[in-house]
Amino acid sequence: MKKTIPVLLIAAMIILGSCNTSKKLNASSNSTSLNDELKDRNRANVSLLQRITQMRGVVLHNNVPVINKTANSFASAGNQEPLYVLNNQVIGNSFNSVNEIIESYNVKKITILTGADAASYGSQGSNGVIKIVSY
Repeated sequence: MKKTIPVLLIAAMIILGSCNTSKKLNASSNSTSLNDELKDRNRANVSLLQRITQMRGVVLHNNVPVINKTANSFASAGNQEPLYVLNNQVIGNSFNSVNEIIESYNVKKITILTGADAASYGSQGSNGVIKIVSY
């Protein structure tokens, strides 16, 4: 006596198998868009100060971000804050002023400029430049 598998069971296995394969392909192709979406959502949970201090070469000094250019860069007196530029508009050398203007979740990109790149901003950029681009 032969055992037979019902036709409906075979059809269900074929449908499930084909759905599983396509789902794997979609998941791998959309992994980067999912990562981008998660970064966008988490942006609102991080303050502007935290985002700036996470950048390479930026440290906190007296609760303001300072670009650490040399080992003894904190020895000199005076204002050590970098120049802040928001959407190619010079804001000034005060973190508080830029923090009042823009919310962290509106920041698209932060770029740190030092040396010759910061020299294009003249003496205001002598302590470095933090360029912020918003949405």
